[in-house]
Amino acid sequence: MNSGKLKSGRVDTPIGRLILIYNEGPLLLKQILLPGEEPNFPDRNPILKDAVLPAPDELVRIIIDSVNGVQSPLPWNIMSREGITPLQRAVYLQTHAIPYGALATYREIAERIGRPKACRFVGSALAKNPFPILIPCHRVIRSDNKLGGFGGGLALKRLLIDFEAGLAHSDKR
Repeated sequence: MNSGKLKSGRVDTPIGRLILIYNEGPLLLKQILLPGEEPNFPDRNPILKDAVLPAPDELVRIIIDSVNGVQSPLPWNIMSREGITPLQRAVYLQTHAIPYGALATYREIAERIGRPKACRFVGSALAKNPFPILIPCHRVIRSDNKLGGFGGGLALKRLLIDFEAGLAHSDKR
């Protein structure tokens, strides 16, 4: 556990401004806030006032690459795993494996983690996802092809899905 002072920084992306909550020395990403989200830390006001500053270059590069479809391994070495159970991590790994511009259902993720009846657990785990964009929970939808939930709101989920579909489609030309 990294007990250093939490900092925040902004990353401006094509889908809006993201706020990254992190520790420095060593660098450890704690949470990614989508546009309009609030941090889930008790002392959030001092964290957010620093968000006018850019995030560290390494984090900015990882986020921008993810938004633009660069499929890389999850940078677990700089992502806090505090509070993430092994089963949640399995959900996050399977969600990360969904190709850019593609979608999967909660049921498909449940099957991929070897728990075919755990659709609600998958939804619950993704609702707690501290790293949206890196763990692209917006790519997971209901079996009836409805969007389901999303921490940034359904309008942002639709924007992300459409943005990725447009970029993925243009790359295939």
